[in-house]
Amino acid sequence: MRPQERARGFRKQRKVRKKYAAHPQRTFIALYLAFCFAPAIPAQTPAANPARPTVTNPATLPPVGYLQFEQGYLGSIASPETASQYGINQVTKIAVASHLMLQVQTQPFAASRASSDIASSLASGDVLLGAQAVLFLPNTSAAENSNANTPAHLRITKPTIAFGYLGRVHAGTTPDIDQGGYANSLVLLVSGDIGAFHYDSNYIANEQTSTDPSAEGASARTVRRAQLAQTLSVNHPLFSPSLQLSVELYHFTQPFVFNDDAGHSVHHANLVDSLFALGYSLRPNLVLDGGFSHGFTSTSTRWQSFAGFTYLLPHRLWPAKNQAKS
Repeated sequence: MRPQERARGFRKQRKVRKKYAAHPQRTFIALYLAFCFAPAIPAQTPAANPARPTVTNPATLPPVGYLQFEQGYLGSIASPETASQYGINQVTKIAVASHLMLQVQTQPFAASRASSDIASSLASGDVLLGAQAVLFLPNTSAAENSNANTPAHLRITKPTIAFGYLGRVHAGTTPDIDQGGYANSLVLLVSGDIGAFHYDSNYIANEQTSTDPSAEGASARTVRRAQLAQTLSVNHPLFSPSLQLSVELYHFTQPFVFNDDAGHSVHHANLVDSLFALGYSLRPNLVLDGGFSHGFTSTSTRWQSFAGFTYLLPHRLWPAKNQAKS
C-alpha cells in the first residue's frame, strides 16, 4: 500500500473512532446488533420455537440455554374499551432445563384512543413473569418406529403436555383490549402432530381484578373474577416447509365487560375470535410473521393486525453438560 493511501486509511479510522466515542450509545447498539445477528454455522444454529403470532402458546420449549426474543407490532380497531390501539409487545424466554422455561412479557409502548376522544394517549402495559414446565414429553424415536409403516397423512404423534404460570409484577396504564389484563394466569398446554398438521391448544384460567365502581377513595375495594379461555391453533406448510400457515380459533369469557364498542349493555360477555397468520423461517433461528384476526361477538375486537419476528440468540449462555465435562 502506498504511503498516501495508508495515511488516508488512518484518517478514516480516526474519524470513525471519534464518531462513536462522541456517541457511546451508538457503540452499544452496533455491538449488540453485531453480536445478535452475526452469521452462525447452520449446523450449530438451533431452531427457534415461536409462540407468536397466535394467542395459543406451544407446550414445547426453546433449546436449553439459548435466549429467545419474540417481538412485534399489534394493532386493534373497535374494542370495548378503545376505538383503536397500536403498540409493541415483547417476550423473552429461556429454557433452563429440558422440562423448564422462564419468561418475561412486556408491552413497552402503546398508543390508545377512546371512542369519545380524537387524540391518542401514550402509555405502557403490564409486566408479567412466569414459568412453563413440561409434564409429558413423548419419546421421538419410539414414535418414529411406531409410525414406520403408517402413511404420512395418517400419522398421529403423542402430544407434549405442559403447565404454565404468569404473574403480574408491574401494572401498566394502557387500556386493555377485549381479552383484558390479569393478575395471575394458569395454563394447560397441549401440542402434537396429525399427519402434516401441527396443533397447539391452551386451556386458561385467569384472575382478573377491577375496582368496585360503587365505592370511591379509601373505601374502594378490589373485585376479583375468574376468566376462562380455550384456544386451538393449527398450522401447515404452504408451498415450502419454511412457510407456515396458521389458523386459530379462541374463546375468552369477559367478567368485567358490560358494554360493547357501541355502548350497548351486555350480560355475560364472551369473545370468540379467529386468526390467520403466515410465518417464514428466514434462518433456523429467525422466523418472521404477520397476519390478522377478526372478532365475531359484539364484545370482541372487530379487527386486529400484527407483524413481528422470533429470534433465538445463536450463543449458548452456558456450556452443555457434555461440553463442560470435556
